[in-house]
Amino acid sequence: MPNPLPLDGIKIVEIGQNVAAPFGAMILADFGASVVKIESLNGDDARHYGAKVGDHSSIVFEAFNRNKEAISLDLSNVHERQWLKNFIAENADVCIQSLRPGKADELGLGADDLLALAPHLIYGNIGAYGSTGPLNKMPGYDPMIQAFSGIMSVTGEADRAPSRVGVPLVDLGTGMWLCIGILSALNQRHQTGKGGVVDASLLETALAWMTIPLGLHSATGTVPKRAGSGISGIAPNKAYETADGQIMITALNNKLFFALADVLGHPEWKQDPELSKARARGKYCERVNDSVQQALLTRGRDEWVELLRAAGVPCSPIQNAEEVLNHAQTQATGMIDNSAALPTVLSALRFNGQRPGVRNKAPAHGQHNAKYLPED
Repeated sequence: MPNPLPLDGIKIVEIGQNVAAPFGAMILADFGASVVKIESLNGDDARHYGAKVGDHSSIVFEAFNRNKEAISLDLSNVHERQWLKNFIAENADVCIQSLRPGKADELGLGADDLLALAPHLIYGNIGAYGSTGPLNKMPGYDPMIQAFSGIMSVTGEADRAPSRVGVPLVDLGTGMWLCIGILSALNQRHQTGKGGVVDASLLETALAWMTIPLGLHSATGTVPKRAGSGISGIAPNKAYETADGQIMITALNNKLFFALADVLGHPEWKQDPELSKARARGKYCERVNDSVQQALLTRGRDEWVELLRAAGVPCSPIQNAEEVLNHAQTQATGMIDNSAALPTVLSALRFNGQRPGVRNKAPAHGQHNAKYLPED
């Protein structure tokens, strides 16, 4: 990676735990910012989530805290709290916090306190339900917000219970929105010399993901329902079983559907009035899906993928984590760093053709206390 990185020289203090704030801070660290992570004496809760790594870490903590330094403080101690307040005011360009709503203000570490000392500071808040409204003081986690925002109501099969999306997309999306806000505020500070406050929340991120279902309800008055791997009223566009696995097929316009019909050995579908037009296929989507499903049972997943791709039909095998990691395309992206015992998924973008890498693995609890804290 060329030196300097885009955010080289930017100093960030992260008072966050779990996923959203650490992920956002890690993105900025990947881009070259110096990030000092503040943990309690018990450490970030994420050190105790999922499979254990070493004596005091986990796969979750390791995944979202690379390229950072870490110090542990007792924020109930007025002297340590004052030290942190001074440290941020004197050293940081950015402060990120995701404590329980209202807690930062109680500790004298809120935006008003710190901006009064350091008007240049960019202060990033992450909350659960947002900074206003009747639930603004409530804590929350990704699954709760998936439920509250309606994401779970449109996820899963129609005849089964609502499902949680299998990755913490609300947490990760909130971290990304925070980064967008911080980078925008840094640019504005370059113009004005003044910092400010960037607010992000899990609920606001989830509502952004719900743009289409919320719009559909507003336009039609209907409540969007779960459609499994597909979309209601559009076909073929879902996961189908083959002789030995599942395949996702999206063949919406006539050109793609006709190509699919030929590959599946049913050219007569192109003349069928219920199948020959996209709008008709949406109206008779159950018939479309049943017909496609029956045809696909005659061959295996990978054989169908090869045939359909050769005909230009958009499709994909539904892969598990092992298959994804081992696939040549995944390897070709360079996103998986296998240099350490625990493979690392790197930043999802490149600068001038090169991807930011791991400068330092996730820090041990209190690893950098001696570097930053005064001796007793």
